[in-house]
Amino acid sequence: MIIAAAAFDVGMVLTERRDEQNAADAAALAGARYVLTDPVKAEATARRIAQINGFDDADPNEVVTVHIPAISGRYAGFPGFIQVDIQGTRPSIFGGIIGQSDWAVGVMAVATNRQDLIFPFSMLALNPTACKAIQVSGTGLIQAFANIQSNSNGSDCGTPPYGFSRTGGSTIDVIADDATCRSVGLIQDQGSGPPMTCDKVENSFALPDPLRNLPAPTKPPIAAAPVWKGSGAALAVPKNCPGGSQPPTELVPRTCKLAASGAYKDTLWLLSPGLYPGGIDVSNGTVAYLLPGIYWIGGGGLSESTGGSIFTVANATDAKPTVAASTWGGGVMIYNSQLPTSAAGVIDMNGNAPTTLKLKALDVPAGDPNEQYNNIVIFQDRTVATDVRLNGAGSIAEVEGIVYVPKGHVQLNGNGGTLILDQVIADTYTINGGGGTIKVLRNTGVDAHISAAGLVD
Repeated sequence: MIIAAAAFDVGMVLTERRDEQNAADAAALAGARYVLTDPVKAEATARRIAQINGFDDADPNEVVTVHIPAISGRYAGFPGFIQVDIQGTRPSIFGGIIGQSDWAVGVMAVATNRQDLIFPFSMLALNPTACKAIQVSGTGLIQAFANIQSNSNGSDCGTPPYGFSRTGGSTIDVIADDATCRSVGLIQDQGSGPPMTCDKVENSFALPDPLRNLPAPTKPPIAAAPVWKGSGAALAVPKNCPGGSQPPTELVPRTCKLAASGAYKDTLWLLSPGLYPGGIDVSNGTVAYLLPGIYWIGGGGLSESTGGSIFTVANATDAKPTVAASTWGGGVMIYNSQLPTSAAGVIDMNGNAPTTLKLKALDVPAGDPNEQYNNIVIFQDRTVATDVRLNGAGSIAEVEGIVYVPKGHVQLNGNGGTLILDQVIADTYTINGGGGTIKVLRNTGVDAHISAAGLVD
């Protein structure tokens, strides 16, 4: 009898579920025809088609529910989607002998008419499986002026599969019309800090990388020699920089260290765009004024530390003997890559007082070959998985534009200061307010686009 219960009752349940799913799919598709223009008609049409297929909400053993917008699945909460749920209760055939007098069967279908969906965001984590692809910890305030999205299902965590995490005393404040924090996996929101102010949407769909088709910039010639901008007697170009006594080449890359020796401490230099085989190091109180253009880092990375400053200017005249007297402007894109003779390095920029970190994104005129890179300030080679670290400790660090690190890890730190960004797209994130403030303003950025039509869930 138990075998009969399994054979007949399970078969009945599977048949019932198939019938319900067929009816829900047909109802959702019928309602989708009107969901963008007349939601009332969309619901009425969906219910009518469900009834034609044998499922009537008036039947005490059947429940037909229509949600506009959908409340479940990957498109939960987005306008323009209709969800049809059908639930039924059916008496068992032989299940009573094992205490199962009836069976509950339920299905769901989500559909939409053809539409192009636009999803604005401030931060997007691209990794599909990383444990806590966005991990916020420590203390301090993270302010985002558009939604935050993690594409990770959190499977690398095991159980529970967190794709997005906030712990400790940190606070995430999303200041946007919809104020949403989305994750393909689960969202962890715990710790001594206040909970996220955004609507937490788990089990969401992944957003496509809006810049996935952007090609790498063409490798330029080696940059021109740095120009002395300090007061007093000019020093020779540091030896490992372009134009120095031991200039870098693609075959023999060398890191351009602006403070190569004690005599170069606290000096100021005007740098030009171009190729830097072996990278750039700005430290020991030195200042690097960056003229507009693309800085192609051929391995070695870009480092700003121990009082070094990086400051973009529109022209040589705007670079003065002090940062305070200089005019912030221009626009650059730092492309972090590698050469066959020089491995990729980390981008590590620290706004520690009295350091100044002020970068404007590339902004070239229409028709320029590099116009496609406008509004991007950092672009890391898609084959490079090194870190990008931005730190606002003890000062105000401003990095305008898009930070695009598709295969690398981004670390954002407030650490008692303020770090101001526009938009970040990265593989994974570690964010630590550290008693400071991190602001992602979204004044400049790109949106994710999804084209949807028909049944989607």
